[in-house]
Amino acid sequence: MKQTMGQRLSALREAKGVNQIDVAEATGLGRTFLSMLEKDKKQGSIASLAALADFYQVSIDYLYRGVLPPDVAPNVHDGAEEAAWVGLWRDMNEPQRRMVLAMIKAAINSNVA
Repeated sequence: MKQTMGQRLSALREAKGVNQIDVAEATGLGRTFLSMLEKDKKQGSIASLAALADFYQVSIDYLYRGVLPPDVAPNVHDGAEEAAWVGLWRDMNEPQRRMVLAMIKAAINSNVA
């Protein structure tokens, strides 16, 4: 089943490790408004979707319809969680990226044994 816009927004927020207050402060949108968007009880304007797309580093089309840009291979972003990972990766500096990769490799290797 395809995710709703609210589910995509919620997953992106959770994957980024922020709460609705953090998103509200960063985007200038109200926390109540964000809550209603995540519950699919309200539709956002182009301006509000643009602010959220910029914050999560995804396209408005992805937020609204779950559609990836045509230049992105379908398997690059396999859902909101993966898109959020990419956004977080882009926010990191090189030492942070090396540390995260080492942690992920250690977690994977601990499950193999």
